[in-house]
Parts: sequence; structure tokens; C-alpha cells
Amino acid sequence: MNPAPPAFCPVYRAIGVLQEKWVLHIVRALLDGEKGFNELARAVGGCNSATLTQRLEHLEALALIAKRTEDTQGKLARSVYSLTPAGRELQGVIDAIGNWARKHLCETQTEVAHSA
Repeated sequence: MNPAPPAFCPVYRAIGVLQEKWVLHIVRALLDGEKGFNELARAVGGCNSATLTQRLEHLEALALIAKRTEDTQGKLARSVYSLTPAGRELQGVIDAIGNWARKHLCETQTEVAHSA
């Protein structure tokens, strides 16, 4: 006898998506406006190209970001990424994280965490 599958929990699913490394950094960078791949990579900082590509594809599949290809006249096409309305709604999540961090974390705690 197989156990029943667990019920869908939207909070559990959202945490699963948002906890993936670089996801919130990508969203935060795109809150400032659309960016090309290289510009986004610089804004995120530290994410290798293969991982960034994978995260962007996943976020696009979830309809959180949109990808547009620009013709650059004779050069390689340029990919430009922007947030969809659903992606822009994450502004509230990022703001809440920022408010929480300003209230509960200080620079010395960050420095201690990095040195541990």
C-alpha cells in the first residue's frame, strides 16, 4: 500500500524556489530594471555563467522573469532579462528581508558569521 502524496503547500514550494542559491540575488538585481546576461552576472557577482544560465532558465519556466533576444546587427544576439509582474511582486519579500536584517543583524554579526 502506497502512502498518499503530501498535500501541496504553497509556502513550502515558495521557500524551495527562493532558497535556491542566487535566485533572490537575480530578482533583486532585476528589480532595478532589465539587464543583459553579462550586466546581470556583474550585478549578481560571484555566480558562474553555467549556474546563472540554469537559474535564469528555471525562473523563466516559473514565469518570474522574461527573456527577450535583441538583434545586434551582425553580432551574436543579446539576451535581455526582466521581471514579470509575478517576479516584481517579490519586491515585498526582498523588502521584508531587508527590514528584518536591519532590525536583527548588524555588521559585527555578519563578520562573525563569515569568520566562523
